[in-house]
Amino acid sequence: MKRISVPVDSMIESLTSFGLSAEKTNDIIGLFEIVDAGDYDALVMPALSFNDSHLSREEVLITLSAFWITVIGNTDSFSEQELQGLGALRSLYFVAVNLGYQNLAAWIARYWEETSPLHGSELVELWR
Repeated sequence: MKRISVPVDSMIESLTSFGLSAEKTNDIIGLFEIVDAGDYDALVMPALSFNDSHLSREEVLITLSAFWITVIGNTDSFSEQELQGLGALRSLYFVAVNLGYQNLAAWIARYWEETSPLHGSELVELWR
């Protein structure tokens, strides 16, 4: 299975857009494996579980959401990676709703609605 990677700078931007501090963002970036992608450094999902980190469950969900939003924003429209990112983000939305993280769910819903013209998935069911 191919490992999906994202540019470090884009991931930092995604994490800060969720309102995380620079310190927390740097801590989270440190959990990922950093690889040389030629023109830039990239992050790939770590082999170790986020459960072994100091992050709360909500922060883990924010980290995963930021990762997949970064994948979506750094791939071609309708590519396999974009479709995987959209599916992952949709799943994270429902996890956030069911675990009671309404702010995160609202953030994902807003992102989905704002970007629907780009990915053409306007009709995704969102719980509000």
